[in-house]
Amino acid sequence: MTEYIGTELKKTIDVSKLYTVHYFEYCADFSFTGESHDFWEFVYVDKGTVIATAGENDVAVNQGEVIFHKPNEWHNIRTNFDEAANVAIITFSSDSEAMTFFENKVLKVGQRQKTLISNMIAEFTNAFSTPLNDFYTDNLTRCEDANYMSEQLLELYLCEFLLLFLKNDISKQDTLININYENSMLNMLVSYMNSRLTEHITTENLVKYSGSNKTTVNNIFKAEFNMSPIRYFLQLKTELAKKYLRENNYNVTQISDILGYSNIHYFSRQFKKITGMSPIQYSRSIKAMNTKI
Repeated sequence: MTEYIGTELKKTIDVSKLYTVHYFEYCADFSFTGESHDFWEFVYVDKGTVIATAGENDVAVNQGEVIFHKPNEWHNIRTNFDEAANVAIITFSSDSEAMTFFENKVLKVGQRQKTLISNMIAEFTNAFSTPLNDFYTDNLTRCEDANYMSEQLLELYLCEFLLLFLKNDISKQDTLININYENSMLNMLVSYMNSRLTEHITTENLVKYSGSNKTTVNNIFKAEFNMSPIRYFLQLKTELAKKYLRENNYNVTQISDILGYSNIHYFSRQFKKITGMSPIQYSRSIKAMNTKI
């Protein structure tokens, strides 16, 4: 009988502890006082632009980019006083030597990595009851009915997110995205949607623009975002509405008009359907949250 000898797999990056997972929607005049801690932190800008301070340097971090703060580095974050911003922030411990790659880095995030960030946030909410927007989190609370796989999935997603930076430089990441036909079509359609957030579009518009068919368009969005393309488009419109509300330059009626809704009541219903609150309630909650900082 053959005697098999197992090989222990090498780990390039190992995450030992998770400290916080946040998703914040900052007002246009948001400013954090700053801090330092003995573990890693990354800040991914989902919408807008932020100014991050790392040590003695101020760095503009744009939408689709991530900045890493090494352990014990003093850092803070603020908006540029001109536009609101959405950010995801994750803090964790890793003693892996490969983590030195991320010191003093601002990196472009690929499409796969954006999906991984969404997956991390989803699994965090499955595993922990700690609110994503709690500035003062210093200890995570597990859900009593937590999915038993969620914590390990979160760790795996985080490690893959980091490893993709090591595996590919930015030009290679972009090339890999564009080689795949479906991802190319997805990127094209998302760009099309973003350029028409003040309009009304239909699935038929997307089919005609892509030169594909309804089934393919629906399947691409279902596979990547687990929703229909029109639902995704409405979420994009709602995110822009939330940004305008946080910047406080327009009232609800004006925002409804800017985004091409037929009337304010329909806009409010769509907004509440996606966010769980009315535009007025959302505006009040954001103002209340920012007064605590």
